[in-house]
Amino acid sequence: MASSCREIEHMLVDYADGRLSAGESSEVAAHLAKCEYCRRILAALKRSLELAGVIWEDGLAEMEAVRIPIPKKVRKFQWTKYTAVAASILLVFVSSIVWRTFLRPTRKEPTFAEIERRITESGSAARLLAAADLLAKYTDTEAIAKRQYHYVVRKYPETPAAAEAELRIK
Repeated sequence: MASSCREIEHMLVDYADGRLSAGESSEVAAHLAKCEYCRRILAALKRSLELAGVIWEDGLAEMEAVRIPIPKKVRKFQWTKYTAVAASILLVFVSSIVWRTFLRPTRKEPTFAEIERRITESGSAARLLAAADLLAKYTDTEAIAKRQYHYVVRKYPETPAAAEAELRIK
């Protein structure tokens, strides 16, 4: 990933929301025309924003579905009782929605870009491990193979290939 991709990644959220200046927006658009990686990140971001919008609208629909019946002819004394009960119910309902939405800890799901990055790293690590295994078969290239094993462990520590490379180093 080029350094320009890193700069563009920081502007993609504002670009998707239409909050960039005309110059920045055209700079991002020009980069996206050339960079498949950044286009995929933008597409994943747009899908995430659409999903967030759907979830938000669904929450609002739940709020609108709650209707509290109020009797038409009620004496003033009874009216205050019903008002207090309705306010209590509404307070409990709104509190539960706020708690479910904002305060309850949620499990962080990996983004599409993170999943794609992990897959790419696992593939690269596996290819390097296979190449190092081929080098290790020859006596005069064992030192090179060992350096490759160390590189796989250092560069891709969370991949299965790194675990295999550690076993081969020992």
